[in-house]
Amino acid sequence: MNRGVRLSYMRVDAFRGIRDPIELDLSSPITLVFAPNGSGKTTLCEAAEWLLTGQVDRLREGKDFSPAVLKSKFVGPDRRPSVSADIMVGEEKRSLTRAVQGGAQQEANMARLGEPMQMIGPHDLLSFLAPSAASQEAHHLRAINLRQRWLRGTRFLTAEALAALVDSDAETVERRTQIFADLLGIRHLLDAEKLCDQFITDLGARERRLSQTVASHDLEIDRLTAALASSSASTTSALAEVESAIAKLRLRLRNDISVPDRIEALSAEHGRRERRLESRRSGIEAVAAEWTSRNQTEQAITTLASREVELVNRLTSLDRSVEAATVTATNAKASFSRQSERANELIAARDRFGPLISSLLEALSSADGELFINAPTLGALINVVPESLWSPDEQSRRGLELRAALQDIPTRLSEDRQLGVLRAQLEGLSPELSSVEVLANLRAEADRLDALAVEAKRRLDAALDPLSRLRAAARDLLTHSHDATVSECPLCNHDWGSAAEMRAAISATLESAPELAGIVQATAISAAEAASLCRRRLDDAVRLNNQGVRLQADIRALETSISRRQQGLKRLGISEAEPASALETMRRRLSVGVALANLVRERNRHASKEIASLLSDDIAMQGLSNAFGVAANARYQAIQADLAKLARDAEGAANEFDRLRAERATALQHLRACREDLARHRAEIARVQALWDQVAPNLEWTDAALTQVRSEVVTEIALLGEVAGHVAAAQAAWSGEVRRARRDELQTAVEPMRTRLKHMGARMSAAGRAKAAFHQTYNDVSKRQIEDLGRVVNPLFARMHANRIVDKIKVGHSDEPLRWFADAGNQQMDPGKDFSQGQRQDLALALFLGRARSLGGTFFLDEPVTHLDDLNRVGLLDVFRATAMESSAAMNLVLTTASKALARHLIEKFSSTGAVETPVGKRAPLRVVELDGNGRAGVVMRNVYPAER
Repeated sequence: MNRGVRLSYMRVDAFRGIRDPIELDLSSPITLVFAPNGSGKTTLCEAAEWLLTGQVDRLREGKDFSPAVLKSKFVGPDRRPSVSADIMVGEEKRSLTRAVQGGAQQEANMARLGEPMQMIGPHDLLSFLAPSAASQEAHHLRAINLRQRWLRGTRFLTAEALAALVDSDAETVERRTQIFADLLGIRHLLDAEKLCDQFITDLGARERRLSQTVASHDLEIDRLTAALASSSASTTSALAEVESAIAKLRLRLRNDISVPDRIEALSAEHGRRERRLESRRSGIEAVAAEWTSRNQTEQAITTLASREVELVNRLTSLDRSVEAATVTATNAKASFSRQSERANELIAARDRFGPLISSLLEALSSADGELFINAPTLGALINVVPESLWSPDEQSRRGLELRAALQDIPTRLSEDRQLGVLRAQLEGLSPELSSVEVLANLRAEADRLDALAVEAKRRLDAALDPLSRLRAAARDLLTHSHDATVSECPLCNHDWGSAAEMRAAISATLESAPELAGIVQATAISAAEAASLCRRRLDDAVRLNNQGVRLQADIRALETSISRRQQGLKRLGISEAEPASALETMRRRLSVGVALANLVRERNRHASKEIASLLSDDIAMQGLSNAFGVAANARYQAIQADLAKLARDAEGAANEFDRLRAERATALQHLRACREDLARHRAEIARVQALWDQVAPNLEWTDAALTQVRSEVVTEIALLGEVAGHVAAAQAAWSGEVRRARRDELQTAVEPMRTRLKHMGARMSAAGRAKAAFHQTYNDVSKRQIEDLGRVVNPLFARMHANRIVDKIKVGHSDEPLRWFADAGNQQMDPGKDFSQGQRQDLALALFLGRARSLGGTFFLDEPVTHLDDLNRVGLLDVFRATAMESSAAMNLVLTTASKALARHLIEKFSSTGAVETPVGKRAPLRVVELDGNGRAGVVMRNVYPAER
């Protein structure tokens, strides 16, 4: 029974280039998916591959595959890729669904049709879909891999796989071999052969490394044996030498320490003793070199210490003298500075008081002369002119008031005259003013007459329009009527007896119409004139009243301004009789007060100093400027005399200070030199003393002690020489033992290595035999399958190939895929070299379809007509048609193409065929669907053939 996997329905959602769900009916023997590039053809094939195998081979990175790459980039985060299908394996029908649960997680669910779905693992699912692709004894992970590759190789013919089958380039040999093995279902034999070869390679590398290790150990064993042959040392002699050296050095070691550690400890102790001895010898020589000069150095230290005390006392005395000279010079400079400041202040005061005095005298000369009589002194003037005691703000405010009052005198006279004129105008206008009641009556009468005029105008318009129409109608009647028997009025049907009488009546009416119109028009004009006259009377009354109101407002404004100016004069204490002279007198007194206030404020600013005494309240106002100048010059001359004396005192103090500083600097330099010599001698003594303490600690610095130390050094040198001999002998003895132990260790370790080498050789031989067995089995199985396949391939290839050159395809060897032979008459052709791209593609399709007929189920061919011309394409379509008609119950094909011509030709091939038997009932042998759109905008599917009803 055919157990091929057959799909009758598939649904794809949120999967790569397919954003929205698409449902495909695959029950027909052939389903053609036609779409432009980028519309989802390859995506549908990849969706089927993922559903069956759990992977998409094209999207793998090395050996890893992440389901995260399957999600459409244009769906929300809550949607996950999913593919579901109705499948049939043998007679068993199932529903299968695979979905991505997380970023790197996926799960598959399967159940019988109509039953609840249950999760199924990859091993169980692949065992159901491809049970014969892996042996039952294979490890489940290995079996999963084999079944995935078998399903991919036998169920899907991608553009990449077809190119690899067609291409004859040597670089694609490995890829063609794998595809061919998958196509024949013998990939496990090829992989087993490769695993054996890999095992031999890996084990051979380990065997070579182990052989190199054994060889190196043998070489080292020979070298150690030769070294031991020339040595006679023993462990007993090494221990004796070590114990002798330990005893001589009086070194205490634990009993559990090994011989190498004892030798190392002895060597370390011997080195430390040698370094300490060398340091002591150097110290003794250095002390001996300084032995005779020590007393001279100590005497020099005593002399320098006494000199240091004398210099310190001298420097202290000079410091006190310099401090006193500093105070004297500082005081002299301060006194000179204060006196200079007095002189500068006097000059500045003289410069400031001069203009102020001149300003005061100028103001007094412009004021009333009685001020000099009533105020002979400065203090009396202050009492006479109280304005001098005002604040600057008060003085400024009074000055502004006086200037404003003086400037307003001409304005006041003008306003008085203007007020009289306005009052006279108002008095003359008063008889013509109307009361409120009169204005109201005039306004009411004007409104009434306006209403009458409007009504008269309306009546005029109402009368003129009918009269005009009547006159026009009557004229028309008189002009155009030719019926001599008509006697009735055309408007009111009045019968005039005869036509002549009617025409006479009409003529009389036409003659009276202008008079009627004139009467009505005269009435309207009379009403309008009466209304206009009343309106003018009202406007004149309103205008006169408004003029009276403006005159009253101007009179009130002038009265307010005059009253304000009168109040200002009253505040200043000036009568209205002669305000100009009084205001001028007050302004001059204010000028005297301001000048006097400025002088007094400047004097008060120096109230705590002697400058204020130059302008006392008792100073006379007559000759004030000369008196102030004489007093200021006298005071300035006295200050200059004091400054000359203070300058001489300051110069003497500075000279004394400089002398003391120079003497102190000399004493300080001598003290520094003394201390440097003292420090140098003391450092020399300390250095020699430190050397002595190092070579002879706890001993006095004497000749006997020096002799004793030298004797100890000689004894230590002899001891260390003996110890060095014992250590060298112990090291030589122990080296022999180490070589012997190393040789024994290597001899013990090399024997298991030789045994492992023999075992590795046996395993490599067994792997070689297994490789040969797998290779032979692969050749035998592939040969049998290829022989069976050849019986199908020849008719398929012959039917596809329109331009017949080849008579027969002979079976080649499966080691070289597509390296078959073709008979062409008396010639033999190699498809890999002699076939065109189209011929090789025909051969590859024949191989795939031949294998598909033997397996049964559903097969996906992505763009299978890439290199075919029109004739070969027709031949291929014939093969598809024959396959659909002959094997409809056993297999179905899913083809993709971007060629509209191919879709049209295929429809034409099946246009006259009826329904065929399939596992789900009778179905049309061909179904054509068209995809339109893209992954971003969405892909839409449309059934093209057969047309839906």
